[in-house]
Formats: sequence, C-alpha cells, structure tokens
Amino acid sequence: MMRRRTLWLFFAIGIVTIGFYLWGSSSTPPGQPPLVSLSEANVSQFRQSFNAAISNTRIVLLLSPT
Repeated sequence: MMRRRTLWLFFAIGIVTIGFYLWGSSSTPPGQPPLVSLSEANVSQFRQSFNAAISNTRIVLLLSPT
C-alpha cells in the first residue's frame, strides 16, 4: 500500500512539473527580447532578425509535440 502511494505521489509531482514547464512562466531576463512562437505569419521576421545577428551566437530550439 505504501509503495502504491509513493508511486502516485511521484506521478502527481511529475504531472505538476511538466504542467509548470509547459504553461508556466515564460518571462525572459531583462534586456532579452520576449519569447515568440513561430508561425507562418512571422517566419520572415524571424529570418531577418536571425540573419542580422551574424556576429552573435545564435541558437534555435524547435520542439514538436510528436
């Protein structure tokens, strides 16, 4: 019985952690532009700003739900 309760506790903690990660605070540090979700409407703006920062380190993180 105790083992089952412990497993449910870890499961609940995991769900809350994943939920906070996905829907929690998405603020950025001062001086950094806000986070943006790419769409067909803003890809050209992303490409322009990405190419303009040629002297800086650039990282693109693409996440897919599949």
